[in-house]
Amino acid sequence: MRSRGIKARRSPAARLKLFFHPSELYKPRRWLKGKSLHWSLYLAAASLVLASVLGLHSYLESFFYVVYVGNREVGYVRDAAEIELFVDSLAEKCSHNYGMPVAPRERIALNWEYRPGKEADASAVKDALRQNMTMVTNAVVLTVDQKPIVPVASAEVVDTVVELLGDFYFEEAENVRLLETSLAEEVGVAPCSVRPEELYAAEDVVALLTVCESDREPVALSRGSSTREADADDASIPLVHVITVEEQTVTEPIPYTTRYVETDSLWSCQSRIVTPGRNGSKEVIYHVTRENGEELSRTIVAETVLEEPVTQVVERGTATAPAMGTGQFIWPVEGGGRLTQGYSGWAHPGIDICPNGTARYSTRILAADSGVAVETGSEFPMGNYIIIYHGDYYTLYLHNKSISVSQGQTVSRGDVIAIMGNTGRTYGRTGIHLHFEIRAAKGPEWGHYRKHPPQNPLNFFSPK
Repeated sequence: MRSRGIKARRSPAARLKLFFHPSELYKPRRWLKGKSLHWSLYLAAASLVLASVLGLHSYLESFFYVVYVGNREVGYVRDAAEIELFVDSLAEKCSHNYGMPVAPRERIALNWEYRPGKEADASAVKDALRQNMTMVTNAVVLTVDQKPIVPVASAEVVDTVVELLGDFYFEEAENVRLLETSLAEEVGVAPCSVRPEELYAAEDVVALLTVCESDREPVALSRGSSTREADADDASIPLVHVITVEEQTVTEPIPYTTRYVETDSLWSCQSRIVTPGRNGSKEVIYHVTRENGEELSRTIVAETVLEEPVTQVVERGTATAPAMGTGQFIWPVEGGGRLTQGYSGWAHPGIDICPNGTARYSTRILAADSGVAVETGSEFPMGNYIIIYHGDYYTLYLHNKSISVSQGQTVSRGDVIAIMGNTGRTYGRTGIHLHFEIRAAKGPEWGHYRKHPPQNPLNFFSPK
């Protein structure tokens, strides 16, 4: 009794037998049984098979790996691994030569494509790759205020550039040290890929950024087997402003002060140093801020006294000086002499007298009137000089070879006070001469020479 609703199932063999009915399978066999085929049929069948095989072979042999550099087709190969290995080997050799990792800039592709009538040539493909591939390295471009300037190897090179910029404007000295360096402009980097030959060394970047546009010349880069000129647009490269802060340690003098003590033992036109003054010294530490080497500000951060100054004590006379001068002046050069330059006011506030004959090396200078030598000394441009106070006038005697009076000494008219010479700043054929002045006294103290107006000596006597 069958179960309801469930159908009987056949085995796989039964199903196959049902599909391939024996009567259908045996029909060809029964037709061929006892018959013999002509040889031409066998030949035709064999030719058909061979043609099919050859056609299939030819079809398969027309497939190649087509090598592309970017979008450009450069050749055909059978072995893709050989080309991939060649590209890797070429990149490795270039990396070793440049001292940095490089890779082809172009996309290298190998596509399996049907190309009838073509032939594989791995050697030609390798030559084409050498000629068409550009090796580049991952680098950064230095930017100034977000403007691209030149490519460099890494951000560390940019840090070196900033340091070298500080050194460029820093004047090295034992008492100075560089504290910090910065740029007024915003300096940054942006990633890029360039040929190694296009990279700038830090020194080259400094040369570009520190030269005014009008003075710029192309920079010769040293990377690679031969030098070449930088292809950067030099005119577009800004002159950066390098801010440096340096610490400067200097020793400075502390000026001494002068204390005056009045005494009636000296005439009012006289003074005497009792205790010579001496400057002290101090060590001062400055922080100096500069822009491109030019000082912007200077701040004292420390100060140490090394030696205290010594106060100068000067006795200043209060006694009234006698009016020893008569106002009648004599010619101040013994034996006469020649007048070589006259009086011309403040431009030449006296007269120049040269000696006569062979006595020019021993010509004596005479006091033009009686008075007191209020100042003597040696100072450029006056040379060895004497200033004599006569009450209403002062007389000055400059460029002497030697002097024979001292400060505070009284002299009489006609006394020998010096020997003519050429000390200080002198001109003329021999240089030996006396520069003689008469000045109206504006007070008993000499003070400064401009205090007493010059007079024309020739108004007091005639030249000899």
